[in-house]
Amino acid sequence: MRIIEAVSVNLDLDPFLSLGALSKYAGLSVRSLRAYLFDPAHPLPCYRMKEPHVIPTKTGRPRTVTGKILVRRSDFDTWMQRFKYTPDLDKIVDEVVAEIRR
Repeated sequence: MRIIEAVSVNLDLDPFLSLGALSKYAGLSVRSLRAYLFDPAHPLPCYRMKEPHVIPTKTGRPRTVTGKILVRRSDFDTWMQRFKYTPDLDKIVDEVVAEIRR
């Protein structure tokens, strides 16, 4: 019999996502996300690494990233809230009451 003495979970709750990863998270195409980055009324907030940056990877081999567009998941969620659809509850109640009265 094996006894587990400890469990360690490493979870980043607010990661930076590439447009490809954000596309999978949001269910939107990368093309649509790129368009939202430049929306004149409500641009999608992002981070762009203009200068080359060397970042470590899980494999141990460093990777150079240039011009990468990253979006923090919490920024996307906040930005998305402005598109939340909430029907007019009073209108729905009035329609139901009118239907009952018929």
